[in-house]
This record gives sequence, structure tokens and C-alpha cells, in this order.
Amino acid sequence: MKKYITLLTFVCILFLGMNTATAQETPEIKAKMKTLELAKKIELSDAQVKQVYTIYLAYVKENRVDTEIALDKVRSQISTILEPGQQKKFKASFVKDKERQQKLERGRG
Repeated sequence: MKKYITLLTFVCILFLGMNTATAQETPEIKAKMKTLELAKKIELSDAQVKQVYTIYLAYVKENRVDTEIALDKVRSQISTILEPGQQKKFKASFVKDKERQQKLERGRG
């Protein structure tokens, strides 16, 4: 129960932070949004949330454009901190994201 309360607190802080942000997204906001999205999908612990945020923040600051190589590196780093059940959900989530992206690209072409 304590995990959920702490996670809920973190989520509330993220939303408050997003509301007070300027029109342009900062790397911190992008990392928070990505972390929040992943936390919802695979139920991260408090410690995992902090680690994932750190990984995403470094990624956003280093990469101006999402490249497949950079994304694979991030996914690999995140996978190492996840438990086996979470790893399966995580892999399934980015497979779905890839499929969705491919459909969008086919629709444009």
C-alpha cells in the first residue's frame, strides 16, 4: 500500500510540474512524462521510478532525435532494473508502440 501512495504522490507531482511548465517542453518534463507512462504500464516500484527517470532524462538530454539505436540502448538499460514479469510487459509495450508507429507511417505513405 505504501508503494501505491508514494507512486500516486509522484504522479501528482508530475502533473503539477507539467501544469507550471512553459510552452516549450524541457528535458525534465519529457523524462517525467515518459517515466509516468511506463510506470502506468508496468507498475514500477518507487526505486524503479527514480532509476527510469534518470535513464530517460539522460536520453532526452543527449538525443535531439529519437533514433532506433538510442532507443534500443535506453530499453536495454531499463530492462536491467526490471523484474522478469515487468520485463515481459515492457517488451510487449514497445512492440505495440512499434506496430502503431508502422501503421501510422503506412497511412501517411
